[in-house]
Amino acid sequence: MNDPITLSHPTSLLDCLRLSLEQGQPAALATVVGIQGSAPKPLGSSLLVCSDGSVIGAVSGGCVESEVVSAGERALSTGQSEVLTFEADDGDDPFNTGLTCGGVIQIAVERVDRELWPFTQDLLDAIDHDQPLMLATRLDQPGQQLLLTGDSKHGSLSLPNFEAELAANWTRQSTVSCSSEWPSHASLVLADDGVQVITREFYPRPPLWIFGAIDISQSLALLARNLGFCVTVCDARAVFATEARFPMADQLICEWPHRWIEKQTITPDTVICVLTHDAKFDLPILKIALRSEARYVGAMGSRKTHTDRMNRLLEAGLTQQELSRLRSPIGLDLGGRSPQETALSILAEVVMLRESRSGRPLLDTQGTIHSSL
Repeated sequence: MNDPITLSHPTSLLDCLRLSLEQGQPAALATVVGIQGSAPKPLGSSLLVCSDGSVIGAVSGGCVESEVVSAGERALSTGQSEVLTFEADDGDDPFNTGLTCGGVIQIAVERVDRELWPFTQDLLDAIDHDQPLMLATRLDQPGQQLLLTGDSKHGSLSLPNFEAELAANWTRQSTVSCSSEWPSHASLVLADDGVQVITREFYPRPPLWIFGAIDISQSLALLARNLGFCVTVCDARAVFATEARFPMADQLICEWPHRWIEKQTITPDTVICVLTHDAKFDLPILKIALRSEARYVGAMGSRKTHTDRMNRLLEAGLTQQELSRLRSPIGLDLGGRSPQETALSILAEVVMLRESRSGRPLLDTQGTIHSSL
């Protein structure tokens, strides 16, 4: 084994992969590339086996990890890629490796190093700048890769027809749930002459804007960042909008909120949380937000504050249809009172709406637990 990789703080799979490559050490990457039926983790879920033997990430609920780690160690030793298929565990053999959920998953395991992944720096740069990308890798010839990022193309699979099809079909738009890890999605596809190719896609993190740099905003920013959102905190009060209070924010804005938001592009993926709790701040924000394409617009306040706010917005010319989009009082009815519990309530509502779910306890529902990809 090589010398251990030293990390100064807990980190993600992508951070470990980056560090391994920067230190010139190989790693083995296992990725869920195929699912039939129910599965514990979605497509793209990954596990990294570092050269020092440490492991980060997951490809199941723990039922197949041991065998996947062994495959990762083989890939580190031989440099050869392989695809593992795991089916349902029949329960009769206590030493059998299988899935308790009843589905079938395929996991691609491959060695990753600078020689086999020649466009790593371009890949990491694109991820760091939240640019959409697709990385395609041949299983039979791991060193042959194609990286599509923005309008740029790097490398080749030596499969011209397949490459043209990939480029044409790559939508560069998020079609899966928000993810805090890379890749956002992955699959195993057959190219020309039956060649197996792993495609990995990365979608930019959806923006979550928090207006009002209060204590709840700190908890909300931290939890939202961990859930894979690109977090912006905006407040006109310089004493509150400080990096010391919001080190977890991707962007910290000290400006009148309505002046900042009117300069931004609001997409359906944008999440807007108005926590200013002050009419002079929140009304101008909501006038813009409720007329935008943002799928989620929430505002903090009591029921009395909410009624007064709705009347003021009506007087300002907003329609009943526009006002019906406002999630206020913000969050789900979880009963918590602390900043952390309030943040959980807000983000639970955000996820519920994004996934078009009811928010009811799973024991009271039927059908699939997870949405189909």
